[in-house]
Amino acid sequence: MRDLSRRGFGAMMLAAGLAAALPGAGRAQPAGGTAMAIDEGLFADINGMEQWITIRGRDRRNPVLLILHGGPGFPMSFMAPVFAAWEEHYTLVQWDQPGGGATYTKNAARGQGPLTVARYVEDGLAVAEFARARLGVGKVVLMGTSWGTMLGVMMARRRPDLFAAYIGASQAVSGPEGARIGYRLALEAARARGDAVAVEALERVGPPPYARFEDFLVRQQYTNPPGLPPSPEEAAAGAAQAAILSVPPPPDANYIAHGIGPYDAWNVFLETQRATFAETWAWEARDHGMDFRMPVLVIQGGNDLNAPVALARAWFDEIRAPAKAFEIIPGAGHNVLAFTDQVLASINRHIGPSVAHSAAPAG
Repeated sequence: MRDLSRRGFGAMMLAAGLAAALPGAGRAQPAGGTAMAIDEGLFADINGMEQWITIRGRDRRNPVLLILHGGPGFPMSFMAPVFAAWEEHYTLVQWDQPGGGATYTKNAARGQGPLTVARYVEDGLAVAEFARARLGVGKVVLMGTSWGTMLGVMMARRRPDLFAAYIGASQAVSGPEGARIGYRLALEAARARGDAVAVEALERVGPPPYARFEDFLVRQQYTNPPGLPPSPEEAAAGAAQAAILSVPPPPDANYIAHGIGPYDAWNVFLETQRATFAETWAWEARDHGMDFRMPVLVIQGGNDLNAPVALARAWFDEIRAPAKAFEIIPGAGHNVLAFTDQVLASINRHIGPSVAHSAAPAG
């Protein structure tokens, strides 16, 4: 059973700003007009596997920002043009995690290895070490989005010596409670808009937890666009990103991995989601400690049903950090990074001043 159809999956990826995330899909062109101080795309040996990493920025003196994408299975390195304005303030490091993007394709023949939270955290720490060494900096700023916030919390707690600050965009807090709240809100929203198809599907699978992956997908379909209609603000933000991502890149764009060919985005996404959904939705942020030895910023979409604001706020109020801030972006859903300008402004306001010197040489 595939309640989340290929068409719906494609629309969901588009609404999330991810429709072109994969080799062979429509890709974007870098914003022109400003010279890049660093513009690299390479496969690095990360714990014995070649994994795709891009590094882009306009001033090597800027803080380094490592982005942990969501999904898993939704790489974001192709989205360089969307983050062009960020490159004026930060050197952006993007990593295609195993189970998606160029890393998946490069290693398709040998396999992806264990797709467990612990493995992703170990690889993420190795990527942070790689970025720090390659760029010659003392610490990097760590930002996770959605699934990436789970990895980010664990990485920041385990190796505070690597990170100047932690940013959680669409911060996950409790898999079980978030799943239940999201299901309830999705069902209430479907009833309120008179969506009989959504109501029937959600009532058929019932509330989580789910033993069957297919039932989990139904819940996901109606807590994200297009099953959950986007707000006007979210639709406009998604359309703006889609317009940027519809422009083909130059043939030598460094943020695109060349020579590895396309892959089946639908089946790869399902494969990675199937491998991780049970562990993902059992995850609890509080199990990994509440003390952070760095500034923390949490940015949530006001309409997020996957990472409800109330859960994120309660966790944020409990954590301890040298400085912390919490912001809500009105009209945003789970894909808060569609609102790139607002998120950048929040980072600059709350994190920028404290990490201004984090790009100082290590040692």
